[in-house]
Amino acid sequence: MTTQTLTRCYRFTTVDFEPDLCLLVWKDRADTALTVHESRLLEVLCYCAGEVISAESLYDKTFVQIDPYEDSHTNHYDLNTIFKSLTRKLEYHGAMGIPIEAVPHYGFRVPLPEKACRRIHEDSTPPSAPPDDPSPEPDPLSSTEHIVKHSRLHKVSVALLALAGLAMIFASD
Repeated sequence: MTTQTLTRCYRFTTVDFEPDLCLLVWKDRADTALTVHESRLLEVLCYCAGEVISAESLYDKTFVQIDPYEDSHTNHYDLNTIFKSLTRKLEYHGAMGIPIEAVPHYGFRVPLPEKACRRIHEDSTPPSAPPDDPSPEPDPLSSTEHIVKHSRLHKVSVALLALAGLAMIFASD
């Protein structure tokens, strides 16, 4: 079974970065999974592509804005460790898919993507095992459908409204 998902995409020359799925999709259709932190870091860099972002600003946009109500002193993320693992994953066939430039004394930047777009990502999953019970389950009703089909009060009020409408028609003649 194939599942299609519409995702945000930053398209570079050799790779598409899909931050919603934490995924790098290479031109030969190979996928590289990213951790949530790597994906957030790359997403912030791509969002501000072409601009130099200071390490402090990058840290704040990547980690502090994840949960503003969380005590920021309890979790400490090391940007250098995340950059190391991210640059290893960005290298494919000996070339950097998205080069991250370190600007001494200022910060980091990535080049502008060719395109920022929406992309339909297809995920092939093996079919699940058939259920043990072959009898199909009835479709669950929404609360409105349940009231319309089963409530006596609803049926009485509809009948009264119909009678009132008829009474108004006959009274206007």
